[in-house]
Amino acid sequence: MASVVFKPEQVAAEDESCKFVANPRLAPTAAGQPNQHHRGLAILIGLAATLSMGTMMAQPCQAAGGVLNLTVHDEETGDPTITRVEIFRLEQPDKPMKIRKSVPAGMGVVLDRSLELSLPDGGYQFRMIRGPEYRIITGNFSLEKASLDEHNVDLPRMVNMRSKGWTSGDACVTASPNSLPLRMVSEDLHLAAVMGHVDAKPIPRRDRDDPPIIDPMWIRDDVATHDGLAFYGLDPNQHPPSESIPSQWIAATSDQSDVQIAIENPFAWALPIWLASERIDGFFVLGDWLRLDRKVLSVRSGQQTQSLVKGTHHAVGRWAEQIYWKLLDAGFRIAPLAGSGDDSGLSPIGYNRLYVAEPLESYNEDAELEANPVQSETNWWRSAWAGQSVATNGPMLRPVLAGKIPGHVFHATTGEALEMHPEVRLATRDPVDYLEVIQNGQVHYKARLDEFAKAGGIIPPLLIKESSWVMMRVVTLHDDHYRIATSAPWYIDFDGHRRVTTDAVLFFQKWQSDYEERLKRLPPTELAKHIPYVKAAREFWNQRLSLQVASQP
Repeated sequence: MASVVFKPEQVAAEDESCKFVANPRLAPTAAGQPNQHHRGLAILIGLAATLSMGTMMAQPCQAAGGVLNLTVHDEETGDPTITRVEIFRLEQPDKPMKIRKSVPAGMGVVLDRSLELSLPDGGYQFRMIRGPEYRIITGNFSLEKASLDEHNVDLPRMVNMRSKGWTSGDACVTASPNSLPLRMVSEDLHLAAVMGHVDAKPIPRRDRDDPPIIDPMWIRDDVATHDGLAFYGLDPNQHPPSESIPSQWIAATSDQSDVQIAIENPFAWALPIWLASERIDGFFVLGDWLRLDRKVLSVRSGQQTQSLVKGTHHAVGRWAEQIYWKLLDAGFRIAPLAGSGDDSGLSPIGYNRLYVAEPLESYNEDAELEANPVQSETNWWRSAWAGQSVATNGPMLRPVLAGKIPGHVFHATTGEALEMHPEVRLATRDPVDYLEVIQNGQVHYKARLDEFAKAGGIIPPLLIKESSWVMMRVVTLHDDHYRIATSAPWYIDFDGHRRVTTDAVLFFQKWQSDYEERLKRLPPTELAKHIPYVKAAREFWNQRLSLQVASQP
C-alpha cells in the first residue's frame, strides 16, 4: 500500500503573498502645489494558498508497484506544464535525490509534464517550484513493493509579470549539456545569456520535433567572462589572449560599440580601475554569492568589509548593494544586473533574475500602474542597459516614481523643488521584513507591510532640491542569504549635473590604493601590464574628486 498527500508550505515561513496597489501615477509637482490627481487606493492582502487541507488536498492513494507517476498542470489554464521538483527521503530532507530519466535542474530535476518516480520503499517529500511567479507546492508520499499510482498537481500562479509588462531574464548563465530551454520553461524564465555553447543532451521522453516552449524565449551564447568581467557580443575570434588582464580586455573593445561590459564580480580588487575606463555598462547586484545550494559568507576574490568579518548570512549581499550605491554617488549611470553568475553551483537558472520593461507610451490617469512589455530580444537588452529594470531573487516588485518606471531621468533647475510620489505593487512568497525608498543612499521611507497597509498604502512623497538618485527595495526575512527585490535607480539632474560626492570618490580611491599595495607583490613583468591602467585611473578619480555638483553627505 502507498499514500500520496499534498499540502501547503508553512505560510509563515515560505509562502506569504501581499499585493499592494497604491496611488495612481502622479507627475512630479512643485513643492507646495497640491497634486490634483485623485489618489485612489486599493489594497489586497492575502496569505498564499497552495494546496489547502480542505478543498485542495489530494486524497490518499492506494498503489502497488513502487512507482508513482506525477503529472503537473497550470491551475489557471489547465494545460500540462513544466516545473522544477525536489524529491527528498524523509530522513534526508536537505538532500534532493537524483531521478532517473530526467533532466537535472541544479536543486532537483525538471518535471517535464510528467515524471516517473521508481524508488525504493519508504517515505518521501517533494517541493515543486516554478520560478518566483508561482506558489510553491509541497507534499509527501510513501512507496511500498508492488505499488503503482499516478497523481496530478495543479500549479497556482501568484502573479504574471509578463502580462503586467515585465519580462524576466538571467543575465549570466554557465553553459551546460542539460537542456537550457527545458530548464528555462521549468523556471518560467524568458531570456538567458549563456557563457558559450555546449551541445545539449536529448531530453528524456520528448521528441526532437517537440521542443519545450515559453513565449517569448530568447537565448544568446555570446557572453565571455574574464576575471570578474562579463562581455556581451564579443566575437570569439577577437578575444584577447587568455593571459591578458581584464583592463586589456576592456581596452581591446574600445572601438566596438556593439559590445557591452558588465562587472560580474562586484568585489573585485580592480573595480576602481574598471570604473575609471568609463566602458562599464552593467553591474551585478545579484549574482553567484546568492545561491540556494550553499551559504556564501565571504567574497571569493576581492575587497572585504567589516560586516563580512562577522559572517552574517546577509553580509555579502548587502556589501554588493552598498558598492552599487557608492558608484551611483560617484556619478556613474550603470545598470544593475542579476543572474546566476560563473560560479552558480547547483542554484537553478533564473534564481537571481532581472525583470525589464519599456516605459508607458503616454500618460493615462485611469490606467493601472503598468509598463509596456518588450517585444524582442534586442529591446530586452536595450531596456536592461538603460536600467528599466528590477533585480530580484524572490519578491515580485513593480515600482513607479512620479509615473515613471526605473531608469527615467528627471530634470530640474536650481531653486526648484520636485515633489515625487513613489508607488509600488508587490507579490511575494516570503515574509517581508520591510519596504524601503532610498534616496542618495539614505532611507527616505521604511515600513513593514502591515504598517504600510495601515497607512493606506501611501508612501510619503520625496521633496528633491538637488541632483539625486532614488531606488526602491523589498527585503525579506529569508535566513540563508540576502533575498530582496530592488529597482534600478531613477535619476534627478539639476542644471544638467549628476550627483557626485566626495565620500564616494574617496571610497573608490581608498579601494584602488589597497589594490595597488597588492599589485606590488607581482613580478615586474606582470606588474608592467597594470601600470598604465593604474595611472589612468588615478587621474580619473582625481578629476572626479574636483567635481562639485552635489552637497556632501
